[in-house]
Amino acid sequence: MSDPILYTVVVADDEDELRQAVCDMIPWRELGFVLVGSASNGLDALELVEKLEPDLLLTDIRMPFISGIELARQVREIRPAMHIAFLSGYDDFEYAKQAIQYNIISYMLKPLTMEGLAAELRAIHEKIDRQFEAFRQMTANVQTGRDDFLVPLVLDGYAMFTGSDPETTLRAEACRCGLLRGTDDAARFVVMTVALYDNAGQNRTRPAFVRALETLAGKYLRHAVFFAPGKVVAVLMGNPSDFEEYLHILAEEILQTARRVLNCRGVVGISRRTERLGGLHAAYREAVQAASQPPEEDSGVSYITDLQHGAPMRAEESAGFEQARAAFRAGDKDALGEALGRMCGDPGEPVSPWLKGLAVQLLAEVYRALEAADDDDAAAELDRRGLLPGLAPNCRTAGELRQALQTLCLASIDQRSTQQKKGGSLLCRRALDAIDQNYMDKDLSLVSLSAMLDVSPNHLSACIKKYAGETFINILIGKRMDAARELLLTTPLKVQQIAARCGYTDQHYFSYCFKKYCGASPGALRRQHEAAR
Repeated sequence: MSDPILYTVVVADDEDELRQAVCDMIPWRELGFVLVGSASNGLDALELVEKLEPDLLLTDIRMPFISGIELARQVREIRPAMHIAFLSGYDDFEYAKQAIQYNIISYMLKPLTMEGLAAELRAIHEKIDRQFEAFRQMTANVQTGRDDFLVPLVLDGYAMFTGSDPETTLRAEACRCGLLRGTDDAARFVVMTVALYDNAGQNRTRPAFVRALETLAGKYLRHAVFFAPGKVVAVLMGNPSDFEEYLHILAEEILQTARRVLNCRGVVGISRRTERLGGLHAAYREAVQAASQPPEEDSGVSYITDLQHGAPMRAEESAGFEQARAAFRAGDKDALGEALGRMCGDPGEPVSPWLKGLAVQLLAEVYRALEAADDDDAAAELDRRGLLPGLAPNCRTAGELRQALQTLCLASIDQRSTQQKKGGSLLCRRALDAIDQNYMDKDLSLVSLSAMLDVSPNHLSACIKKYAGETFINILIGKRMDAARELLLTTPLKVQQIAARCGYTDQHYFSYCFKKYCGASPGALRRQHEAAR
């Protein structure tokens, strides 16, 4: 019999003796777990979850500073794939059920013996095993009537639907196959593409992953999912608030599940929202484009709105051009050279009008990439080197045109790479400035901050970690504590007033954070300062 998979666990309980007993007396490895940390309150538990990324959080539901349910809500923002097991008193049980949406795998009623807890942990291990195995063993889905309508609509557009009002025809067909609840269904649509890669960079996306994605998406949004070569495509449906609350959580859970369960790196591309079924093809192209240009921060999730704030690009007809454009977007220099060779053909042939047209389109692609990056300096540099203007007219043969295009695209890729690094650093600085200006807002969160900066929470979180070297929550707490220290030492304000000015509604919570950060309670620090004067 093979050894059980070891899942990591963090224990959180404010009863010191109980927490210590659980940590010391439970035979964790024998039950298939590794204890990686423990916390006496919700704040410390949240920090451990973000730092250690455990598979399971075992927590009391009544916790100081951050309750178990609030902890579960905040954990879902950063570790949606993690499971939570609640310890609660009988009177808390109905209250605990409110958190069912937060990936709660077990409710355990106190008092609980060590033997009873061990038995429940063994059952939890089996549940996680079954879930992981279900993801690994999922079989390919069977194509349905919905797929017959949706797949050509998303991948190829809706040219087959004719008439004066094709959107009405599309909505009627969508109702017939069950995609919409009625012709007046007000749902918006977002297209998401997901691809899985192994450690060697090989695409490992299989049709079986359709059901896995359906399982994950079903926790958050209405959806329709199908397989396309090299990717799984999801059409997600909801109102704007649904997307704002759940889309980034779903994307993060996909990445975490792929990494932890399937040992694969996930790449997720996400389109803009559209109100029209007729807009799904353009949205699909946006998702593909986003996925082909993973952010510099390597979060694994790319929103087209993080990459491009203008109008979506139109589809191009030439397959050769499509290959060159895709390679340019992905920054793949080797693939770009091969694609340009296929696009330009015989190097000795004169440049045909058709080939000039493709060259102009690729030139426009470079301009669009620079515009999307908001990088006038890069455009000016390429212009100074004579790479942008008059490219196609100055080339007499296909070989000369290929060489000119390759020089242009390679220079642009290098410029874009430099700008992405600058852009990530700039976004981080903007985020830090926004925290400086809004730290006193008790509701400030990663999600609200990302809305201020008009980027996705996934992108912003990865950017802050990369360029600031810290998590958002730690930076926010640090800013609040520095401001509180300054107020304590320079004003006569009461501790309760200082707490409120620094975004805390609970004075005890504030005092705990302050002592943890500064090494002394607010009152003690003030007394020390006054005695030293």
